[in-house]
Amino acid sequence: MVNVKLFFFFCFLSWVVPHSWGEPQDDLFLIELEVATQEEKERANEAKRALLRLLTKVTGVKSIPRSERVLAALNRPEAFYSGFSYKENNETQNFTITYNFDKSLVLDLVRRSNLPYWWGKRPNVIVWLALDEGTEKILSSSDRHVMGAFLRKRAKARGVSLKFPIMDVPDRRLVPYKELKSGIAYEIDAASLRYLGGVSLIGFAKTAESALDEPYFDGTWEFWFENEHFSIDFEGVTAREGARIGVDLIADVFAAKFAVFSGLENEYSWVISGITDLKKYADLRHYFEKLEIIDELFIIKLSSDQVTLKITSRASEKKIRELLLNKKVIVADSFHRGPNARFRWGEG
Repeated sequence: MVNVKLFFFFCFLSWVVPHSWGEPQDDLFLIELEVATQEEKERANEAKRALLRLLTKVTGVKSIPRSERVLAALNRPEAFYSGFSYKENNETQNFTITYNFDKSLVLDLVRRSNLPYWWGKRPNVIVWLALDEGTEKILSSSDRHVMGAFLRKRAKARGVSLKFPIMDVPDRRLVPYKELKSGIAYEIDAASLRYLGGVSLIGFAKTAESALDEPYFDGTWEFWFENEHFSIDFEGVTAREGARIGVDLIADVFAAKFAVFSGLENEYSWVISGITDLKKYADLRHYFEKLEIIDELFIIKLSSDQVTLKITSRASEKKIRELLLNKKVIVADSFHRGPNARFRWGEG
């Protein structure tokens, strides 16, 4: 039975509908570049490169097509960021400039340019990298190894959330070096759960004999995702290139699976049940507020345990359903028969 306060709360909301839900800002829309000075001319020139990097980050497309709209945006990149800041780099004596791009303006550019959008809710990746440089070890979060630095840098550029294990006693027990190198580390997913990892990126890198001043590596990267196996080998590459190969492998797969392609605006009506109290309503609202793939969302009807929504989006309804069902945000109601898509609020 719904309590009286909740009943009047829902009645009030049904009186004020339709209600549009906005979109919060996101760290995904920050771009850092190294610059030599803090002069306005250099900042303006680097802003073009920053905008291109951001478009790759939010679309998953490594080489952005230079359409008429994209070229126009590159001629006025200052129109797309709301601020910038500098930080001195003590090692290089240069500066790091951070551009804070406006999320709504960038997403509008992506839509109008008919580019895909790779939404911000991306799987967390834990890297398990077995290194053989004469001595054998698994790269940990505290190691200051050049491969780790390049992996972090490339992951940031591609918008991938990436962590390394701390390699304490539990990690070493669950993932021994020899098992990781041999591809038989059966407890690796259990170990990744300690770090809230959704995907384990497994690598092996051995210093090549031809290495002189700069180390070169031979090795492999692999991971499993949604019951599919992906792998790639590399030979005689620098640490930077090896890191790029690994991160791009996983980023390209994620983008292909999660990117939403823009089209004409469509409206979809959904009924979501299981909204039985204020907390669940707040959770639903909070979640949908952050969905960049939805342009507008209106509350059409409220009852004691369900909400009827009208969704406006350039993404297909099939893609929206696929993404939210995959995240277990909603659960399909297999017994529903009717004109509107019906779901139950999940635990995702």
